Amino acid sequence: MAESGSISPFVLVAKEGDAAWRTLKVVAMEQGIELSVGDTAGACPTCEHPIILLPDGTLPLSCSHCGRAFRPVEGRENNLWYNFTLALRQYAKFSGRATRQEYWSYVLFSVLLSFVPLFAIIMVAAVIAGIAAAQGEESVAAMVIIGMAYIVNYGLSLFFLLPSYAVWVRRLHDVGWSGKWVLGFILAIVVALMCFLGGAVAGGASDEGVSAVTIILWSVAGCLYISAFVVAIITCVLTFFDSQRGPNKYGPSRKYPLG
Repeated sequence: MAESGSISPFVLVAKEGDAAWRTLKVVAMEQGIELSVGDTAGACPTCEHPIILLPDGTLPLSCSHCGRAFRPVEGRENNLWYNFTLALRQYAKFSGRATRQEYWSYVLFSVLLSFVPLFAIIMVAAVIAGIAAAQGEESVAAMVIIGMAYIVNYGLSLFFLLPSYAVWVRRLHDVGWSGKWVLGFILAIVVALMCFLGGAVAGGASDEGVSAVTIILWSVAGCLYISAFVVAIITCVLTFFDSQRGPNKYGPSRKYPLG
């Protein structure tokens, strides 16, 4: 059946009364049967390079081309910084899957790296301003430093914006949901903002109070904001779900590569 393609040689099987699960190819090799199947198991979700199986029919520890881990290696799968950099290396990659650990590691460090420098610079500026105030002077340097802090913060936030959406999409893929939910969220926010601004312009041009056009546009904006909020809550809950076992239509599972 495996040779005919009706069943995957990498499906997990176990003998009756045996708690150990192994791939069908490994069991066949133990019995002296060599299945005439290919030596690849799809493509790497990061670089799309073919995944070359080990001689025993199992997945390698990592991709031979880009180094992405397929199985836990010396605790790296539980290393928050490793998972953050893994997500960052896939800066604008919306295909493939991301584990729960990868997603929340990225969220944690992107928030810390965006706001910790801001707070640190503001504290330095506050000290400088305090020293200047004690001397009865105004500190222009403190104001300049605070301004630079906000510029750095906005720059880092923009830098982390695109990979945030990318890892969000891959996290939904990992639990079997379409990444189009994220696209719907973004479109709802953008269109709602346009409606709100359009309503403000229409209202400002009227001398008789709030116009009917303004009311309609602001009502649409409110409905879109509520819809975006609901989508954000649903997808946020989904990010806490465990990975689907084995491959799905979005690619192989990094956490459960053999199902």
